[in-house]
Amino acid sequence: MHPDRLRWNARYETTPPDFVPHPFAAEALRAGIPDGRVLEFACGRSGTALAFAEAGRDVVAVDVSDLALGQLAEEASRRGLRVECVLADAHAYQPEGEFALVMAIRFWDPDVYATACQAVASGGLVQWEALADPGGGRWRVRPGELSARLPEGFLVLSEQTASDASRLTARRVR
Repeated sequence: MHPDRLRWNARYETTPPDFVPHPFAAEALRAGIPDGRVLEFACGRSGTALAFAEAGRDVVAVDVSDLALGQLAEEASRRGLRVECVLADAHAYQPEGEFALVMAIRFWDPDVYATACQAVASGGLVQWEALADPGGGRWRVRPGELSARLPEGFLVLSEQTASDASRLTARRVR
């Protein structure tokens, strides 16, 4: 079994899910997302995936934790929603097709971020929140790193860095 799966399953076993959407969900809906699917990397027990499904979006939720995905799928079913839960390490997952929105919350890997940006449809959004540290590090970003790593063709709509996290919303303009 993947070591990250063991670690995250242990965490999810000890905390009850709350399924509260991240503020990114409301921000994305306000910014205007074109028609199309939503992809969330490292989703965990995502209230955000549920919020987009409730808004009528087809949602693909990717995570390494089978326990988190099982809880997410069960909650989606309870609410009468459809969320496609994909059990995969974010590094190994290759999105099929384009998405109106690709996002991750409190996750960082530059290769996954590059893959995510490539999966955004023209006019679509990438939203990313990563743990921040001025010195960077394997799983942390430096201030401004999210926008600096965007490929050409993206327009930054918002970028904030707090003491513990950096957030970015950008639109693919070509």
